[in-house]
Amino acid sequence: MPPLELTTNDFDQFGRPAGTFCLITNDQCGESLSLRSGDGHSRVLRLTLSPGTRLGELIERSVPEDASVLAVCPGQFLDSPTPRELGGRRLAVLPAGSTPLTEEHVHAFLRTAARTDAAEHARVAEDFFDLVGDSDRLTIVDDVSGTEAEFDHTAGACVWNQQAGVLDEGDQQIFPSGKLSVTAAEITTFDPGARLLGLHGDLTLRGWPIVHRHRDPADGADQRRLFEALTPLVTEAVTLRVAAGSIEDVTPQTPGAAPAAVELEKLLTDDPRYRVIWELGFGINTTTEIVPANCGPNEVYGATGGVVNLGLGITPATRFALAFLCPRSSLLTSDGTAVLGARKAVRRGRMRRVSSAGCGCH
Repeated sequence: MPPLELTTNDFDQFGRPAGTFCLITNDQCGESLSLRSGDGHSRVLRLTLSPGTRLGELIERSVPEDASVLAVCPGQFLDSPTPRELGGRRLAVLPAGSTPLTEEHVHAFLRTAARTDAAEHARVAEDFFDLVGDSDRLTIVDDVSGTEAEFDHTAGACVWNQQAGVLDEGDQQIFPSGKLSVTAAEITTFDPGARLLGLHGDLTLRGWPIVHRHRDPADGADQRRLFEALTPLVTEAVTLRVAAGSIEDVTPQTPGAAPAAVELEKLLTDDPRYRVIWELGFGINTTTEIVPANCGPNEVYGATGGVVNLGLGITPATRFALAFLCPRSSLLTSDGTAVLGARKAVRRGRMRRVSSAGCGCH
């Protein structure tokens, strides 16, 4: 596969081009990516992250303080640098360790990032949080199956997260960017007792699943098996009955969904921590396309009007972390305004206009 050729100016989530642009890769990435300096950047610094070296250590030791940093390390788990290690640098990281990304997948997500409009993401995020903030009650609906769940985000503790927009000094973000979410506690610290207490009702799963694992290579075979067992959800639907943020029942909507429902029920029985809906996510990257495989960066997929997704579990507290894309679902405010999702994507038809001279007064 020929190298993917990009310039530093392709990635506008770093803001105005200036100073050093640092690309951090690993041996698996090799020479599959060619990056040259664009207008505004004084140079491109390319570093290799060796096995056993923390990303933060390498950045603090070898990267200029004012640099923009992009980390693309397929097959390698990257811990977030501490604020001290990151300093004033801007960091974007392609999640490429928890799911098995091929070279082709990496190239696809890099192309997506090059098309991403970070300023537009910032505007969408502002509109999203304005609408959500003005509505105590939110509703997630699936018009095809008729399921509906209510989310009162004022009930209990919630943490809202934004992985979208232009990076400021000292910020770090996923790459490609384009995800908003709400969790029951800090997103990186799993608390099995935390709940999205205001979430009640029925949710429809129908879309691509994602199965993340942690560092143990021995989990790879079961990760593949679990992902394959859940792939009927790409075309078939399952209903989750939820009370106070916890899954009480799993029901297939069609016979074709039964194997996925059985697998989910087994997972919830074997480890009840998966019953907690840990995250309600909202993909807003409308320039990306789904990569039809088990790919973590698919979580930013926004179709044309944004996509609801659900997160169960979080590694390493749970063996796997699952995400389910739900492109048929919509997020609505209490007055029925579509914040995001399938209803937001519905375009009204162009009004028919007669252009012939028919007024009779010419």
